[in-house]
Amino acid sequence: MVTRRFLPLRRLRATTVLLALAAVVALPAVASAAPTRDPDLIPGQYIVVYKNSVQLPGAATTRREAREGFRAQQRYSHALKGFSAKLDGAQVAALESDPNVAAVVQDRRVHASALPLAGEKVPTGVARTGATGRGAASVNVAVIDSGVQLSNPDLNVVDGKNCVTPANSANDDYGHGTHVAGTIGALNNGSGVIGVAPGTKIYAVKVLGSTGSGSWSQVACGIDWVTSNASALNIKVASMSLGGTGAPVKACATDTDPLHAAICRSTAAGVTYVVAAGNSGWDFDYASAPDVPAAYPEVLTVTAASDSDGLAGALGSAPSCTTGQSDDRYASFSNYAKTTAGQAHTIAAPGVCILSTWLNNTTNTISGTSMATPHISAQVALCFGEGAVTGPCNGKTPAEVIAAMTTAAQSYNAVATNFGFSGDPLHSPVSGRYYGYLANASGLAPTAPPPLAPVDRSPASYTRVSGTLRSGTLSNLNLDDSLYLSLNSTTSSTRTVQWYGTFSGVPSSPTAITATYKGNASAACTQVFAIYNWSTATWVTLDTRAIGATDVLVSLSVTGTLRNFVSSGNARLRVTCTSKTGSFFTNANLLRLTTTG
Repeated sequence: MVTRRFLPLRRLRATTVLLALAAVVALPAVASAAPTRDPDLIPGQYIVVYKNSVQLPGAATTRREAREGFRAQQRYSHALKGFSAKLDGAQVAALESDPNVAAVVQDRRVHASALPLAGEKVPTGVARTGATGRGAASVNVAVIDSGVQLSNPDLNVVDGKNCVTPANSANDDYGHGTHVAGTIGALNNGSGVIGVAPGTKIYAVKVLGSTGSGSWSQVACGIDWVTSNASALNIKVASMSLGGTGAPVKACATDTDPLHAAICRSTAAGVTYVVAAGNSGWDFDYASAPDVPAAYPEVLTVTAASDSDGLAGALGSAPSCTTGQSDDRYASFSNYAKTTAGQAHTIAAPGVCILSTWLNNTTNTISGTSMATPHISAQVALCFGEGAVTGPCNGKTPAEVIAAMTTAAQSYNAVATNFGFSGDPLHSPVSGRYYGYLANASGLAPTAPPPLAPVDRSPASYTRVSGTLRSGTLSNLNLDDSLYLSLNSTTSSTRTVQWYGTFSGVPSSPTAITATYKGNASAACTQVFAIYNWSTATWVTLDTRAIGATDVLVSLSVTGTLRNFVSSGNARLRVTCTSKTGSFFTNANLLRLTTTG
């Protein structure tokens, strides 16, 4: 007999089994004429690309803003040099004739190919595992469960096999399998919820009846159908949110347990099984009476963690659909591994208060390792490939896939140290309990966030400390041109000109700061260029040099604890010129702060 186990169960070492399955509806092919390809140009908006010879693209853009009367929307200095802006015909013509401009190209709209559409709900589990924005897997998934609602408009589900009433379809009459299917592949169609791998084809395999119970013989029937059809139907993953207590586990070659033998043969046929750890709050790999299939070493076993806000950091409130759980912590009902053998094939995913598809085209929020399992089933499918792109699991055996997924999760957590949950191996692990690492949907090669582009800033204001204004304004500090902010030195003792510029909108924890100054003087003086350290309330010298009437460009990387040079978004650069031979005036041409982060 199979008993549903998506809620915490008592510790019963009996032959009860929990099962949950997800299915996908195959959409019919529709013959149609080739679509018209609208270039989708944006009226009046252009991308301007400089020639590679332009050394300071930020300053070059600022000069052209002043000269041509536009305002740049984006500035580029790494992947390309240039900017984007709204331009009129005269501005376009002027830029096209500019000898330092390589191209002026009209901008186009770009549409997200897999981000949630308006009206979609992103379940917290999908967000928490970094799956938002993924597409359909290139392989298909069999959900061995209570069936899947075959008419659900939010699922790409195909009728597979009914092992409860063989003459009927594998349509779900309980709801559990439909919920699992939605977490795997609910469509990004503008309504309902979205899955980890939206649009992935799911085959419904019904082994549980209308009360959520079934038998191991029915489960074995489902596994048998999957094995016989895996090659022809491109089924590479089987999701089984079910479990029960079984006999001690032996090696595939010697085990007479039919369920284990069936899974051994199915994995040999190339199907990777992702199964629920169970909801009894005990060790699933208990030797004399293990939870199966969770304890089989040939499967990837999924424990449940709690997440309430879809974000790392344990800052969310307690999940609202249940009690006794808190944000970013192991689920109190989740089974876990205790042996080294069990740990080798254990991984974690969100399993508390999971929103997904339900019967009658509705949604429902429920909890259990049954809900954690499909998050991993979908990630394994994506690891084989996404759309036309081959994934890192392509060509691997199920054993290699399991090793790759657990290793990738461990590696990701080692780098993204805030990603995991309390109770995992890195964050307050519980003695004698191994819940595994929380998996990330980026699979075997977690993608690092793209590097941030440096931002050039002109001063928002300047302050004279010593000397008097001769001519010019703040705006003269923005460009490397013939316009200056000119200051007279003091007239007694050591002649001095000292002033500083204040920059606003600076990130609080920049990863890089470059300070740039260019000016000249009417007579020789000693120039000191400095940045203000807000933490120590002192000026830190960046450069000291003797200058004369010739312009000198000073551009230096700031070192040290960079956040100390920023306070409430403000940073300051100071220029001091001194002379003991007589009064002078100095011209300030360009002052710029470039930050990354």
